[in-house]
Amino acid sequence: MKKNIKAIVKISQAPLNEREVALLKKQIQFNSKCIDRFIKVIDLLVNKEKCPKDANTLLSLRKRLQITLDESDTFRKVLWRHQQWISNHFEEDMDATSYLLSRIRGREQALIAQMAMK
Repeated sequence: MKKNIKAIVKISQAPLNEREVALLKKQIQFNSKCIDRFIKVIDLLVNKEKCPKDANTLLSLRKRLQITLDESDTFRKVLWRHQQWISNHFEEDMDATSYLLSRIRGREQALIAQMAMK
């Protein structure tokens, strides 16, 4: 699974079109709702119903939750690489000050994204 994720992230060498960006954002939103639902159901089974941790239903839900989390992370990485590609390819006609400021902002956004992933 991890090899597939790395391959998908590396594929993004050109900018995405508006439709692809919209689809990725829509899928991330859908995955977020699914993740919330999985967490609520797992919480209900484990904490309220005292379902054993090795129950097949619980294991299945956890596996689906992990797949959804991985998929959502992949989509976010693709969108992030798209944003980096766009910002890198439109900096060529800038003066030195604008270039430095854009690089500082880009680094700041990268740090924010890293903190959000932890």
